[in-house]
Amino acid sequence: MSTRPGRVPWNSPVLRLALASTLTAVLGVTLVSPLLPAIGREFGVPDAQASLIITVYTLPGVVLAPVAGALADRYGRRPILSGSLLLTAVCGVAVVQADRLPAVLVLRTAQGVGASGILSVAVTLLGDAFEGPQRNAALGVNAAAISVGSAVYPLLGGVLGEGVWRRPFWLYAVGVPIAVLAWRGLAAPPSTAGRESGLAYLRNAVGTLPRTAWLLFGASFAGYALLFGGLLTAVPFLLTDSFGLPAARVGVILSVGAVSTAVVAAANGRLVQRSPPQRLVVAGFGCYGVGLVGVFLAPTPLAVAIAALVVGAGQGLTLPSIDGLVGSLAPARYRAGVFGVRTSVIALGATVGPAVFAAAGGRAGYRPTLLAGGLFALACAAVGIGLGAGEPS
Repeated sequence: MSTRPGRVPWNSPVLRLALASTLTAVLGVTLVSPLLPAIGREFGVPDAQASLIITVYTLPGVVLAPVAGALADRYGRRPILSGSLLLTAVCGVAVVQADRLPAVLVLRTAQGVGASGILSVAVTLLGDAFEGPQRNAALGVNAAAISVGSAVYPLLGGVLGEGVWRRPFWLYAVGVPIAVLAWRGLAAPPSTAGRESGLAYLRNAVGTLPRTAWLLFGASFAGYALLFGGLLTAVPFLLTDSFGLPAARVGVILSVGAVSTAVVAAANGRLVQRSPPQRLVVAGFGCYGVGLVGVFLAPTPLAVAIAALVVGAGQGLTLPSIDGLVGSLAPARYRAGVFGVRTSVIALGATVGPAVFAAAGGRAGYRPTLLAGGLFALACAAVGIGLGAGEPS
């Protein structure tokens, strides 16, 4: 298999391990989402309390992803990734035996702690192993895997959980063999961070980053807030309220966006050979803007689906391009910690975006809210062009 620049290095064990790890972490939200109504009924709680099963999984990443990255820099990638996979697997399977909602929430929180380490270290492995367009190709496939999981796992969870909501949680056992593969397949190099204390490590890691990195973190936050708040929160409400679509048809339209992300992200290695990654980020925000404005204008569900496709393409352009730029800016000794900050930022965006869009949509209506989000994205693209992001670095 060719490993020329821009081509996906499919023959790389590191890439295969990173993809398997990422797909395991993504199980945490998308597999469980269809099960929430059944879980609420079994424990006799309202929807808001049942949804905590998702929230307690995502929140640890906001705080702990940088910590996991720092530990991976200090003690090596192998123990952090293997331990995170095992924690996620064991606690996920343990939910099958939990007979009270508080016990489920504790186990899900522990799973979220493990997922923080998985997502931070998996993308770091790709930053370590590859450079240039090939790094973007590997990161693009990793982003595509997230989107494919986001499209497939809800269907899998719904089918397996029909009548027995606990059954899908057995799938988390897949993390055990992947943890074993990580332990056996990854080298155990000496710590790259020496004996720096926590504060010294943080100070030195932050000090090595140029201003560009902080702009990239801001773009990551904004992109995930627009995706999760606009496409994944406001659009379903709009489709239900304005067109009366059932949940199954809403899911199909959202899957269009996920498939679009996967296709575009997988091509990132080739795209960066034709255009600088900074320009791809700007183009991605342009797609966010055009797509969200398109939803505002859409007269039919089909038009909404076409607009969702454009938003998904924006995510496919921005996510691997930003990750590739972060990987090139972060020194090897601090790379996992820097990617941990990146994971924390996108988790925050994915948490804040839905709350903002839902609150604004409830007050002003979802069409005006989506228009505002689209105009914001177009403004971000214009600012990027004004800052010279379209020029090679």
